[in-house]
Amino acid sequence: MSDLAKIWDIPAASCPMGSVGRRYKPFDHAEMHATLALARAEEPVFYSPDLDHWVVTRYADVLAILRDPERFSAANANTPISPVPPEALKILSDGGYALEGIQVNCDPPRHTRIRNLAAQVLNMKRFAGMEDDIRRLVVADVERLRGRGRVDLLQEFTHELPAKVIFRLLGIPEEDAQQVKAWSTNRLLLSFSRPSREQQIDAARNLLKFWHYCVDLVARRIREPRDDFASELLRLRGGDDAVLTINEINSAAFGLLFAGHETTTSQATNTIDALLADRRQWEAISADPGLIPNAVEEGLRLFGAVVNWRRRTRCDVTIGGTTIPAGSNVMISFTSANRDDAQFADADRLDLTRPNSRRHLTFGNGIHVCLGAPLARLEIRVMLEELARRFPGMRRVEDMPVRYAPAFAFRAPQSLWVDLDG
Repeated sequence: MSDLAKIWDIPAASCPMGSVGRRYKPFDHAEMHATLALARAEEPVFYSPDLDHWVVTRYADVLAILRDPERFSAANANTPISPVPPEALKILSDGGYALEGIQVNCDPPRHTRIRNLAAQVLNMKRFAGMEDDIRRLVVADVERLRGRGRVDLLQEFTHELPAKVIFRLLGIPEEDAQQVKAWSTNRLLLSFSRPSREQQIDAARNLLKFWHYCVDLVARRIREPRDDFASELLRLRGGDDAVLTINEINSAAFGLLFAGHETTTSQATNTIDALLADRRQWEAISADPGLIPNAVEEGLRLFGAVVNWRRRTRCDVTIGGTTIPAGSNVMISFTSANRDDAQFADADRLDLTRPNSRRHLTFGNGIHVCLGAPLARLEIRVMLEELARRFPGMRRVEDMPVRYAPAFAFRAPQSLWVDLDG
């Protein structure tokens, strides 16, 4: 078995299956919420044969798992949900693909060492200093929409903007945005979807190109340091592998290039769609921009881009009244936890004045809470402010419904058609 095969080995389980487990369709975003509501009421921890994962649905239980790295490992967080064929593994192995688990799929003490360094680069001070640049990018893109009438807002607005922001952090030319977006789609397909064998092989080839792009970026920063993410990590490393290895920096750049924009694109699109679904919500933020920060949180809570995340039990664990054996895969449902009436009153309703919206779990919690959360919030807030200011009459095109990528971990819309002037 190759090193990659060992990393991506998915142990099979033999588990009891209840009625919710048979009904649950993890790739069907339209039907998911009704099944999860039933689970929270009747079977809050159930086994999904489709995923070979135990699914945890209540807010308190999901939060407890996120805060318990001693019993729940994060090592399987990015493991492909479908077995990767040997041909695809060979392409990656022969091509020098050497991605390491360093953040979301890494456990202490290694996680602690790397996160403490990354947090010195990705932090509120740096993000706050980016707001003027982000607003300039947003305003330029919004102005290009004037007079367009009917547009796919994802392709014309939310698609590239988050990538441009991350590129500034990494010191990458904006003209590479489309290529990096395409490579990111391959990672989404390989790890979180149900691709065919041919799709997996093609995705592996493109993932390898993505990896070498990041390796080359770090190599350039070794030769010519700048004021950017990779250069700062190299400075903190100080030439000492005990602090941080070059390949860990390669992996950090790779992870940031994927997670730093793909989920923000999806989240911004989901939030705009949710506000337009009930015209009163869009009219409210257009009339009172002071509601926008909470609109961002309600969008994250109800229509989070990250729907589910994963852990693996280190020992036998009882949670929600159910005992899960050691070595089992566990899926923690953020989207279910965020709609738990025990935590959020009238939880299925989008409420722009909800006092505890920010307690959602879409960015995780505990030691793995998302370092980029403040940046995502900032980007989405600015996008909503500038869109609502210029297009208060914007409406969804109702006969062109949103469709989502078939990914169990992400709510990733493929389009959002709107009439800009109503």
